Amino acid sequence: GWQEARAVVRTRDAGRCRNCARVCGPGEGHVHHLNPFSVSRDDDPSNLILLCAGCHAARHPLLQASLGRRFIERWAARLARWLDWSRNLPRELPDFGGVLRLLGVERFRQGQLQVVLEALKGSSMLVVRPTGSGKSLCFQIPALMRPGTTYVVAPLKALMADQISSLTMHKIPATFVNSDLGQDEKKVRLDMLDQGAWKLFYCAPERFDPKISNARSVARVMAHSPSHLVIDEAHCIDKWGSDFRPAYSELGKVRTAFGKPPTLAFTATAGTQTQKRILESLQVPEAKVFVSGFDRPNISLARVPLITAEERYAILVDLLRGLTGKAMIFVPTKKDGERVRAELQARGFDLPFFHSEAGTAHEKDLILGRFSGRLSPSAPAIVCTNAAGMGLDIGDIRLVVHWHYPASVEDYMQEVGRAGRDGKPALALLFVGDRGVDLRNYMAKVTVEEAVNTGKLRPEHKHEVLEAKYQAVDEFAAMATSRWCFRRQLLAYFEGAGGRRRTPVSLLIVEWIFGKKQKVRRSKLCCDACDPILLYQLGYRPRRRWR
Repeated sequence: GWQEARAVVRTRDAGRCRNCARVCGPGEGHVHHLNPFSVSRDDDPSNLILLCAGCHAARHPLLQASLGRRFIERWAARLARWLDWSRNLPRELPDFGGVLRLLGVERFRQGQLQVVLEALKGSSMLVVRPTGSGKSLCFQIPALMRPGTTYVVAPLKALMADQISSLTMHKIPATFVNSDLGQDEKKVRLDMLDQGAWKLFYCAPERFDPKISNARSVARVMAHSPSHLVIDEAHCIDKWGSDFRPAYSELGKVRTAFGKPPTLAFTATAGTQTQKRILESLQVPEAKVFVSGFDRPNISLARVPLITAEERYAILVDLLRGLTGKAMIFVPTKKDGERVRAELQARGFDLPFFHSEAGTAHEKDLILGRFSGRLSPSAPAIVCTNAAGMGLDIGDIRLVVHWHYPASVEDYMQEVGRAGRDGKPALALLFVGDRGVDLRNYMAKVTVEEAVNTGKLRPEHKHEVLEAKYQAVDEFAAMATSRWCFRRQLLAYFEGAGGRRRTPVSLLIVEWIFGKKQKVRRSKLCCDACDPILLYQLGYRPRRRWR
């Protein structure tokens, strides 16, 4: 057999390339036919020699890339190390191929590799990437490539269960502990944590607080210093840390109690000021910040100002009639959603309405199943509140409409980010009007007062939280009514005034080896400020000047 012949050849040639005498490690050597197999059909060891990948590729110029891929990758990595004058790479550049295959991934997405390399150097960092851009891979790979157990702090039980299910399917030792587990099951998982059996250990922030969790269980979790402390959905530190989930504001102290391990914080929504507050709370103000993936050049951004409801419906109906993919129409309240749905129904579009009170979990799943095409009859468009944004990943959404202002810039970017995930052109339409600010401020006041009345928010934090919500509304309204490029304003909010930095040559080489770029068809039109013709294409004819 072929495997026996390979073993004989490898032993005979002493594991060295017969051409350059280089030692070929396990799995590296290639067996080459002296007389072409297509001619002689001879697999006898006397017709075979051992060659390294480079020499084998040289014997077959037409198959150079496929035969010499590992050879090319190895020498490209050496070149990257030689050009790494600013020391952006770890001392030993790992071979990522094996761990990527272990996780069921062929190559890194754009922006992931730089985060992984920095984590392998032992740095603390905050990573801001849109939903669905592969944040989990950025901490799972360092966790697998460094000794010890990585602790992952996650806010939702469903999020923990989904990630653990995926990791278990790939035969990676990972688990979670939360209040849904029985005592026996929890004990077994903690016993295995004591034995160092887990590579990733997921839990909620309350798991470190003896006032909330069992003191003995907390002591067992705190007894081990993790190789990395990962904070998933890190915006919760700023959004909930002082009120709804106070345990988030204590994670800085938890990190100190662990001996200050490298801390990796991940979020899909955090402007520059939010980024600073997160790092200060975690007590890592010097940590590096990586912001990527927010410029979606395939999405045109249109702001249509100060028009009547009837004109809005006319624009919306025209867009729905010409729709080639799917559409999401975001409304701020259930009342607004019912009104929009009824008006569109009167115009021939019977769309489902998804919101937090849209029936049981099964009934909600039916709505989202129809929209995604998983269930019949399918629904090409949906009216929804921001409750439909979480966990929704559909590639061919071509239109996202905001009937009024969202609650913040972060919310807007997260909702707009649902469009054009397949890289094809899409449109984000925002209706601008004075009522949007008044409505959002009223909703913020009601939400905060309800939180105080139900005990979810401490009264002494009421004014602070309310002012933060008002400020978030005002920040977005200022961008929505500005005459400057809408896209540049949004990017500056997340990336800061400095914008993007140039990627070092060493990192470009490594990204060329192990990464891939998604094919994105850049939209011909940027936004209504850069390309005013966009508004005319929508059928809007300005009668009043912008404020």
